[in-house]
Amino acid sequence: TSRRRSVLLLGGTLIAGLSARKQLHAQGATDTPRAPSSLEREPPRPLPTETFTDRDGIEHTLADRRGRATIVHLWATWCGPCIQELPALAALTPSLQQVGIDVLPIAVDHRGAEVVLPYLEKLKLSTFVTYFDQRRAIPASLEEEALPLTLFLDRQGMRVCTHAGPILWNEAGTQDTLLRLMT
Repeated sequence: TSRRRSVLLLGGTLIAGLSARKQLHAQGATDTPRAPSSLEREPPRPLPTETFTDRDGIEHTLADRRGRATIVHLWATWCGPCIQELPALAALTPSLQQVGIDVLPIAVDHRGAEVVLPYLEKLKLSTFVTYFDQRRAIPASLEEEALPLTLFLDRQGMRVCTHAGPILWNEAGTQDTLLRLMT
């Protein structure tokens, strides 16, 4: 009947809408945070060339980071492990910057700043400058679906370590560990 057709049509539309926006998930990554001291340097690999934006909509690339050791941290507001580790990463950022390591958080939420900035405000992290990859181009180029996803870049602009899953950013000695890993 007409009512049943409407319900089926609505259900089909809902399913189609959800499948068209497949979210990244932590498949293949553990939700148990990993100690930075357990991360290992990998052979240097080139960076993805995809762009991401700042809160003003200006496009950037990871190549813009060449000359600075950089932690690229991909996260999302709907990712539980991301949200759990974000305050510790934000707290560590100033001391990392003092030793020449930049932190570049990039949110992959579909609606970008519209969702992310109020969420950071709610977490009392409004000063934690975050960038946006609404198309999820960076993780797609790496063929990586897990979040959080952290890329460690050396000063030559090469990726020297990649980690899918949360990290214990507040582990004692993290700053020294990351300096050894990235320089």
